[in-house]
Amino acid sequence: MAGKKEDLKTETLEEEIEEIRGSIGRLMEKLLPPKDVRDEVVRNIYAIELSFLKIVKTLIDYKVNSLEEKTSDKKKKTSKKIEVE
Repeated sequence: MAGKKEDLKTETLEEEIEEIRGSIGRLMEKLLPPKDVRDEVVRNIYAIELSFLKIVKTLIDYKVNSLEEKTSDKKKKTSKKIEVE
């Protein structure tokens, strides 16, 4: 009989878990907008992240180019020959 009591307890726990999941699901449905709106919001969030990363990439590329120019100018200045009359 002890085994039957444990079986009943697990069934009731499973039922309680399902009820909790259902109530959380209903709560989330009330809080979240419809699926098409959610998809649009997620798409916009990805677009914002992509734009931010493109900005960072552009800034890094600019800085790299400016540093490359500075290093290449120094090499050119030292390799120039001065004509003596």
